[in-house]
Amino acid sequence: MGPTLETCGELLRPLRALMGLKQVALQRGYFGDQEVPYAAAGLLAELVFRGECRASDLAHHRIVDASVVSRQVGQLEQAGLISRRPDPADRRVSLLRATPEGERAVAELERRKAEWIANALEGWEDAKVRELGRLLGDAMDDIRRHTIDEGICHADPATREGTR
Repeated sequence: MGPTLETCGELLRPLRALMGLKQVALQRGYFGDQEVPYAAAGLLAELVFRGECRASDLAHHRIVDASVVSRQVGQLEQAGLISRRPDPADRRVSLLRATPEGERAVAELERRKAEWIANALEGWEDAKVRELGRLLGDAMDDIRRHTIDEGICHADPATREGTR
């Protein structure tokens, strides 16, 4: 049956607050880095964690327009944080990958983010943080699957059952 709309509505409040805190942290410079433009940092991290892939795959996975990825790829390539090579399966397309400098930059950014969270949650036990991570990961997997993989992001709620 799944959760009620009321229960899901209650979940939206802390999720909105979490996104707001991310913006505050950005404004205060907790994640700022001269080496990696913040707008492109997520794309660089995606390449580090996913490995080599096409720009179109990144756009799909990050749920952004290809022009956004193209602009960020240009920034990252100019900074020496990613490289490209022709796709052997289709030489008209490039495969993107993080350079060792890009991997190092992402590792440093991830370390700073983890430090920020560790300081904020200093009263929490490791087991509680692991459980939160597991629950958020499970929720994001299901939301991503529902939104992207099933392709019903903009479907009319009344017709969703027929799209499965």
